[in-house]
Amino acid sequence: MKLSNVIAGIDLGSSKVSIVVARPVSDAVGYSLEVLGFGTSPLPKGAIVNGSVENIVQVAEALAKALQQVSSVANYPFDTVNVSFGGMNVKVIEQKDEIIRPTSSSGEEVTENDIAQLISEVTRVRKQKDSNYDVIHVLPRYFMVDNVGHITEPVGRQGIKLGADFLVLSGNSQSLKRTKKSLEIVENSLRRANIVYSPIATGLAVLTEEEKNAGIALVDIGEQTTDVVIYQNNFIRHIASFPIAGKNITNDLKTGCGIQLSNAEDLKCTFGAALAENVPSNIEISINYLSGRPPRKVLKKNVALIIEERLKEIAAMVYGEIKHQGLEEELIGGVVLTGGTSSIPDIETVFSRVMDNMNVRVGLPEGLDHTSMADIVSSLSYASAVGLAWASIKPLDERLITRKPIKIQSVSEQKKEEETYYRNDRSTASEQNPGNTRSSSAPLIDIGGWLSSIKNTFISNRDQANDGGSYGDEDEK
Repeated sequence: MKLSNVIAGIDLGSSKVSIVVARPVSDAVGYSLEVLGFGTSPLPKGAIVNGSVENIVQVAEALAKALQQVSSVANYPFDTVNVSFGGMNVKVIEQKDEIIRPTSSSGEEVTENDIAQLISEVTRVRKQKDSNYDVIHVLPRYFMVDNVGHITEPVGRQGIKLGADFLVLSGNSQSLKRTKKSLEIVENSLRRANIVYSPIATGLAVLTEEEKNAGIALVDIGEQTTDVVIYQNNFIRHIASFPIAGKNITNDLKTGCGIQLSNAEDLKCTFGAALAENVPSNIEISINYLSGRPPRKVLKKNVALIIEERLKEIAAMVYGEIKHQGLEEELIGGVVLTGGTSSIPDIETVFSRVMDNMNVRVGLPEGLDHTSMADIVSSLSYASAVGLAWASIKPLDERLITRKPIKIQSVSEQKKEEETYYRNDRSTASEQNPGNTRSSSAPLIDIGGWLSSIKNTFISNRDQANDGGSYGDEDEK
C-alpha cells in the first residue's frame, strides 16, 4: 500500500534544482499542504540559461542528487509530478477566438465542455501559427456569449456563440524537449511530468485568493529574468517578462567593486542591502578577490548604493508595465515580491517608493501544515517548488475543467491511512526479517521502486545523453 495524492514539485532554476514532496490534507477550517520531504542541489553555471535547459546531463545529475535527499526523508512514490518552465523561452500571446456551440437551441446554457472545446480550438490555431512552440497554458480573461462581452463566468448563460480573449503561453519546443530529456535520464516516468509556468506556480504558493480577487501583481525577481503576473477577479489579466534581474545586480557589483563575479555574488547575498540610507558609512568589507593579492576593501554603503540603483530600475520597469496596462489603480492588493533577489533587506521599501507608495510585501509560501519541514520550505528558495505542489490541488483558473482539484483527505483519513501503511509495512518487514528489533515509532517506508534506482538509472543513461542538444520526436508519438 502507498500513501495517496503524493505530489512532487520540481523547480528547475537558473542556479539550483529544488524539490518539494507534499500532499493535501483538510481539517475543520479548510485544507493545507503537508510537506513530506524536500531537497535541493546546485547547478553549474550555464546548465540552465534564461529558463532553458542547455546542459542536459548537468541538470539530470543535480536532479538526481536532489531526489536522493528527498528519498532519505520520505520514500513515497509520486502520484503526480509538476516541473517548472519559464524565462525568455516562453511566449505570451494575446489571442481571441470563438466557436459556434453544437446545439440546435439558443435556450441551452453554456457548459464547461463548451469552454474546453474553445480552448482546444485556441491551442490548435496557436500551434498552426507557430510550430516551433508548444502550448503550455491557455488562460481565459473575459468571455463573450452571443453579443454580450466582458463576461467573467459564461457557464449557465444562454447563447449559441461562445468566444473569449486569452493569454496563450507557449514554450520553445526544443527547450521543452531538453527539459523532458533531463527528467527522463533520471527516471523514464518523469518525462510524463506536467509542465507549469514557473511564476504562475509561485503565485499559487505566495498569494491568497482574496488578493487575486482584489487585484495584485506578483513580481518574481530571479537570477536571469524578472517576471510579472497580474491578477484580478481571481484570474490572470497580464503577464510580462524582462531580461533584467539578479544577475545584473551581481554584474554591477563586479564592475563597481573591481572583483570577480563569484565574489560579487557572495557580496550581494551576505552584505547586500536595498536601502543605502539605512547603512552606516564607516563599515568596510574585505574581499579576497584574487589569490596572492591583498584583500580589496569596499564600503558596505557603496555596495548598498549600487544595489539600490539597479533595484530602482527594475521597480520602474515593473511599474511602467503596470501603468501601460492601465492597472495601477486596480491593484488593491498592491505588489508581492518573490524570487531569490527579493531576500535583499528593505527591497519592499525601494519598490514602494518607486511605485507611488503602492503596498509592497515579500511573499513566502502559505497554507502549509505546521511541521518542522514546512518551516524550512516556507522560504523564497522553495516558493516555486511549493507552488508546483499546489498546482495539482488549486486550479490555475477555477473556470477551467482541465485542472480539477484532486481529492483532499481529512486529518482523520490521513492518520488512518498512515497507520495502515506503517502497520502493513512493518508486518512485511517482520516476515522478511523475524529478528528485526526496529522501534515501532520509526516506520519502514519502502521507496516503492523507482527512487531506489535513481543512481543506477542516471549512470546507465549518462553516456546516452545529448549534452545540451535536442532529440527526436519518437518519444512524443
